[in-house]
Amino acid sequence: SLVTKINSTLVNTVPLWETQLAQAVTMQRSAEAAAAVRDANDLTNELLTKNAENLRQSNKMIRTEMERGVFDIEAVKKANADLIGTIQDSLQIADEGKARRAAAEDDLKKMEAELRETLAAAKARRDGLGDTASGAVPR
Repeated sequence: SLVTKINSTLVNTVPLWETQLAQAVTMQRSAEAAAAVRDANDLTNELLTKNAENLRQSNKMIRTEMERGVFDIEAVKKANADLIGTIQDSLQIADEGKARRAAAEDDLKKMEAELRETLAAAKARRDGLGDTASGAVPR
């Protein structure tokens, strides 16, 4: 009876162990396959989000440059201010030159008058008229 019981145990238990072992191997392989699928899905999701981020950044950079235009308004403002400054400098220099010329003209008129008076005095002295002839010089 002990031999029968051992024999029965071997006949029934060994196939159950074999089945259980096959199931365990299958479950392990399925778990590994599921992990591989999960990792692949995670990688796919990561690639999708990275590609979307890269596309957004590239588009933003390109669009910003496209909308920038040929020149910046700040550059135009500076150039305009420099041109206005150039014109104002020219006008100021011209005004200063005009004032210097007017002052020089006044100085020349004074010097000419002094010269005329001196010449008239010299002529009067030569002619013996004295100081009375200094006012009679034609202009």
